[in-house]
Parts: sequence; C-alpha cells; structure tokens
Amino acid sequence: MAAFVHMSFFSNYTVLPKFTGEHDVLALDISSHDPLFSTHFHFFRIINTYSTNSVDHWVHSVQPETLFPDLEFCLLVVGDININHPPSDPMRAFSLREICSSTRYFENGAEAGFAHLNPMGKYPRYPLVRSARPSVIDQAFANPLLLPIVKGGEASLPSTGFDHIRITIMLAPLSLEKKPLRPSSAHTDWATLARNMASCNVPPAPTCLTPTKLHE
Repeated sequence: MAAFVHMSFFSNYTVLPKFTGEHDVLALDISSHDPLFSTHFHFFRIINTYSTNSVDHWVHSVQPETLFPDLEFCLLVVGDININHPPSDPMRAFSLREICSSTRYFENGAEAGFAHLNPMGKYPRYPLVRSARPSVIDQAFANPLLLPIVKGGEASLPSTGFDHIRITIMLAPLSLEKKPLRPSSAHTDWATLARNMASCNVPPAPTCLTPTKLHE
C-alpha cells in the first residue's frame, strides 16, 4: 500500500506516515503550525485501507473498529473496503452475504458519528471483465470533527487504467463558506417602515365554508 502527496503540499504542512500495526491499513498524519481549515485543530489524519475478504467473502481483513475510532481530531477514512451496501449503491440488488458482511461497517460508523461521503449514483469501480458489474466498494467517511469542512465529493476523474476510479473529497475552510443573506437592521429606514405598516390594512379573513355551502 502506498500514498502519494504533491510536493507543493509540503510547503505548508508536515505529512508523516503512521503504521498502526493493523494489516492493510496506512494512515497519514498531517499537521501545521497554523490552525487547519479555519478551525482550532493543528492536526488531522487520513486512514487509507484495502480490506481483503476471505472465508467466502464473509470475513474482512480490516474490521470496522479499526476504521472508526473515537478521536479528538479530524479524521478522513478512505479506501477499498470491499463491501456492498444499500446506502452507497441503492439501485443494486444485494445478496444476504453482502448485507450481513457490510452492515457492521455502516452501523459502527454511524454510531461513532461518521458521515458517508460517497457521491450518490457514482460508481468508483468498473470491472474489466464482462461477468462482473460496476459497484461501490470504495468508500469514504468523515468523523464529526471533519464533517463541517467537507464541501462535497465526486468520482468524475478519468480512469487510471485500472478497474477503480479515484474519489475526490473536497475540503474548504469554514471562513470561505458563503453565509446566507439576512436583513441588516443598521441600514433599515425604521421611520418609513413604521408609517407603511401603520397604513397597511389587512383584509378580513374569509368566512368558513360549511358542508351546506359546499353543496350549494
């Protein structure tokens, strides 16, 4: 398993790999002297996983407890988890094996407050053989501390030549989020508004229709 970071990223951030001792898991710890994403956090982590399955696809090499820890900093979980589940692919017909093996991951993630980030209706895997169909076995999740700065995800990048398409997760500082427009009381002409309201006549409410009048 490998991770690639653009060289320009190192001018502002420190990136260190973290090996947790778990098989098929690689974590990247990203830190900065300045707070990240207009939050008070100076550090966040990305967990990348490739969970293989065995015992007729019932048992996975990476367990959900490893992917959804309770941490005090931002966490993004991405990777090929090799699970099919209705929230990520609602148009698919699922077997009992697929439901049983994948439900644990989505339940554990939801209980820990993680949000599923996959763009709806986008397949990140297109098999190279005719006997298989497109699927959503590549998943992305954000813990509650990271979720406010997640601005969306997409799987529209061109093919890498393999059967998987890269998922893009877009992050943006909270300060750049456009705030909804609201009235400004400091610029309101209250004198004119009061006169207009005083001269405003509200028409009386219409009389209630009775069953007899409806028949008429």
